[in-house]
Amino acid sequence: MISDIKTQVRQVSPAVQGSDGDMGYPSMSKLGQLYTADWKAFLSSAGKLYRISVGTVAGDAGVTRVTGGGAGTTVDLDEPEIVIGCAAGYFLIPVEVHVSGVLDQDANAELGEILVTMDRTQVPAGVTGTAGTMYNMLDGGEAYPGGPVYHTVTVVTTNPTNEDIIAIETVSSSEFVSNGAATNLTNGVVTKLQLDWAASFPQYVAGPCSLLVYWGGTAAVTALATVVVGIVPASWFPVS
Repeated sequence: MISDIKTQVRQVSPAVQGSDGDMGYPSMSKLGQLYTADWKAFLSSAGKLYRISVGTVAGDAGVTRVTGGGAGTTVDLDEPEIVIGCAAGYFLIPVEVHVSGVLDQDANAELGEILVTMDRTQVPAGVTGTAGTMYNMLDGGEAYPGGPVYHTVTVVTTNPTNEDIIAIETVSSSEFVSNGAATNLTNGVVTKLQLDWAASFPQYVAGPCSLLVYWGGTAAVTALATVVVGIVPASWFPVS
């Protein structure tokens, strides 16, 4: 005899339902889909993924990129181009980082870098920069609950503690004449600096913490960027 199989609908507001060893119902979406999809699809449909974009695209004027290094040149750990805070009571989940930059390499051994790090100790404090907007990947979902978010930062009063390197990309120039001596590139070469990073598995970092994105180099790097993070209540993944 075939019996109906029923599951609980838990899409937008899933919650911890038990402890290790407990029995429970499987979950499904409001469309009747069992949650057998990957972790990114689950977080997105639950309204727990958020995106921030840096740089602008304005009509016929084209794109406006952000200059790295606090509108300077070199990577300055006190001046991230993007910083996403996560308050206590939540886990922050780095999901994707995409940065597309350019730099004018008109000398030998010029360097450009993109760096993504995690500060496990604090949310950003005393920041001078532009307040960022986090868009819920489920349009109409709740506002980002995690804490302060900034981009194009010029001052961070409390220095970040960059404990985890999440992703890094580097490009350098090298030009030699026939005798092996280095020589300047008189006309310059505009070089592309690109980072496309996506997590293959989730990393849950307990708040207070921050995700930081930098770009810069010996020559100024200008870039557009978009970052996706997940944020969930700490009760979703109890550690004891």
